[in-house]
Amino acid sequence: MKFIRNNKIWLSHRAEKLIQNKHPDLYNTIWDDLILKFENNFCGRKNWPYVILVVLTFFTVSGFNPECLSFLNCLDFDVALAKSIIDQRTTNIAAITSISLVVVGFLLTNLALKSPLTIKILFKESYLYLTVYLVFSTIICLILLSTFRDTLDPYVFTRTVLAGTYLCILILILIGYLFSNIIRFTDEKHISGLLKKELLNEGKEQLKLLFLKKYSAEIYSDFASKKCTLYIFELSLPNFFSGNFTVSKASPDDQENYRILKDVNLMFLSVFMFIKKLNKKNTLNFKPLKINESFDYNEDMIWTNSNSNSRFEKWFLKKSMIVSKDFEIKKENSTYRNEFDKMIIELAEENKYKKLESTLDAYLDLYKLQILNQKSNS
Repeated sequence: MKFIRNNKIWLSHRAEKLIQNKHPDLYNTIWDDLILKFENNFCGRKNWPYVILVVLTFFTVSGFNPECLSFLNCLDFDVALAKSIIDQRTTNIAAITSISLVVVGFLLTNLALKSPLTIKILFKESYLYLTVYLVFSTIICLILLSTFRDTLDPYVFTRTVLAGTYLCILILILIGYLFSNIIRFTDEKHISGLLKKELLNEGKEQLKLLFLKKYSAEIYSDFASKKCTLYIFELSLPNFFSGNFTVSKASPDDQENYRILKDVNLMFLSVFMFIKKLNKKNTLNFKPLKINESFDYNEDMIWTNSNSNSRFEKWFLKKSMIVSKDFEIKKENSTYRNEFDKMIIELAEENKYKKLESTLDAYLDLYKLQILNQKSNS
């Protein structure tokens, strides 16, 4: 997992740190980064397992270990009151949610700009998926509590009903937030601003990937050059008869031999090179590597003289790398760039030049971002 590789023994970590130092404008503030991580983990269409897990954990901790959530004990009631309100909570939340979804559907038909990408941004900004998943998981838990009201321990039952009450309050807040965001999407300027923001974020991510390839290649080359010699293929008669060269017989599209490099464990490579250099007669050679580029996974990346590595050495070198067979990651994500290109063509055909100015302004900001980072890179 990515967080395990968040240290300097990994090539990607060193490259990302170098990008942060040289191009700080490509990164969000700490607060914005936390919000982005929250949205990516809980607000997406496929994040329902995480929401359900959080809700179940909250109910469980509230019922069996309430000391962990003592700061939520501002409300309290007895068992009799808990049994009387448990069904009301379920009914109220179900009714409010059904009415809210009807209103949401009505507002979606009145969006200023209707497109799949606009609706995607709307769902992301309004936390619609999070709200829906939270509602259904809370209702399920409340129904289970109502079913086992006479089976559970009175103290546990009371604390879990209290937890459900807090979740109901949170759901009402999220529904209000949902309405406020959907209403703002009836303003075309607001949507254009969000599209421009997403376009710049997309441009920043593309620049990060570009610099990740560049800096990872430089860092790996500097690291390996301390004990190895860069291998340069030169076809000559002495090399030909001695066999002191390797040529890949596979093509980059060969899924069997080629992989996408995701990361390299530099500590493992240091150990490998140290053991190899114990024999002073050995001359180590290495081939250049860069993250997110395809390479022949079966070829040696570091070897001695003109000798191939042993089976164990090949296995050890492969274990020092994290690779992927998914060649789609090489393609840049240009979703918002394509959307803006489409908008420019449509506005130009309809002679809406005033609206075209704001779209071109977004491209100008993107161009400034690229120029600024190219200057800092030079």
